Amino acid sequence: MDSSDVLTTPESNPDEAWRLETARSKVHDEFNLPQSPLPFGVLLCSLALGAGLLAGLGSWLIGEATVDAFKPPMAQFEMMGQTLFKAQFEDQLSADAKNATLAFAVLGGTLGLALGIAGGLARKSGRAGFRAGVFGLVLGGLVGSGISLALLPIYHHALARSPEEMSHDIILPLLVHGGIWSACGLAGGVAFGIGLGAGRGRVFNAALGGLIGAALGAALYEIVGVAMFPASKTTSPISLTWNTRLLARMLVASLSGLLAAAVVNMPDRRHVKVKSSS
Repeated sequence: MDSSDVLTTPESNPDEAWRLETARSKVHDEFNLPQSPLPFGVLLCSLALGAGLLAGLGSWLIGEATVDAFKPPMAQFEMMGQTLFKAQFEDQLSADAKNATLAFAVLGGTLGLALGIAGGLARKSGRAGFRAGVFGLVLGGLVGSGISLALLPIYHHALARSPEEMSHDIILPLLVHGGIWSACGLAGGVAFGIGLGAGRGRVFNAALGGLIGAALGAALYEIVGVAMFPASKTTSPISLTWNTRLLARMLVASLSGLLAAAVVNMPDRRHVKVKSSS
């Protein structure tokens, strides 16, 4: 009677190709990938990064077309003998909240769509990519809009209470942006893991990576925005200029995709202990 440590193979457990660093070369066979001079992890990160960049660009283009989709009603004012038309403060906040909710729903949906497709492409399965992309589109849109509806009122309440204080605050905008965009990144990571067909543990890892990447993107955006674009009001839910809106989406989407792929591809060094008897 003796015992030995053996490694289970990808054939006996589909998740094993992901969990064992020594089985990295077998990943190509499991996912029916052609041999490449580049390691699988590099290819995976490249696909996810490219998908993130496309998602960021796509969400920005849609966002620019709908940036003022909701307009506040205009009220008439008399000032110095002139008739002016201006939105009430509360009406403007309501319109801003709706426009931001729409923009972040689009960001979450496009990120989920792109990363879901990328996951399917990574294992050469167009059908899996299509299913994961549609799932990510729906999940990302729902998560982006739902978290926006929960967090944006916090920002607008603080803005209505003290506009001057909020003009110098970076912490609350970071928390609001970070919360919404991290949720979008999480949805994208879930779609990516489902597209890969990597098992529940790896789907969780991809979701975690997507969340972390989006949070990093939000932090970088706030820092760069305040330092380099102070007139663009980057601490507002939607900034005033097209280039800062593009910056936000590209940072969040690209880092979300990159971190989702990096975390899901991290080797699991745990070995499976199997006792054999003779």
